[in-house]
Amino acid sequence: PIQSLMDVACGLNPLAWPWLPVEQTIEYVAYDIYADSIGFLQQALGVMRVVNGRCQTRDIIAHPPTEPVDLVLILKTLPCLELGEKTAVSTLLDALNARYLLISYPIQTLGGRRKGLGATYEQQFQALAAERGWHQYHRFEFATELAFLVAVSVDAD
Repeated sequence: PIQSLMDVACGLNPLAWPWLPVEQTIEYVAYDIYADSIGFLQQALGVMRVVNGRCQTRDIIAHPPTEPVDLVLILKTLPCLELGEKTAVSTLLDALNARYLLISYPIQTLGGRRKGLGATYEQQFQALAAERGWHQYHRFEFATELAFLVAVSVDAD
């Protein structure tokens, strides 16, 4: 079972807390670069009575999180990081200390067009998996998102 959850470049994801299928007592940390959003989200966690949760402002490339967790959510983040700095994705992935990663990619533009994004991001993920020796992962495709649940550590179920 998942005892700890980290969400990097979280955006407004913490607002989905009431619908997450996790024990309400898990350790939860969400990071984003925008301080105003993080302040709001930390207050929201209090309103939602998230016992062991915190939201913190953090530049995940300049200061990637390294604390050990069971699961890290990296939702629709890697393409944005890659635009800013070529080594950003490797910097983040190399620093994370997790049993599992849930990595997702958008497969539609904001205007709703597909433009081959699914195939492009599938290839990108396959390259990351090959580079890092990720052999255990599951692929999920949704209407607007392609996701991969990666078992990173050797003792992962």
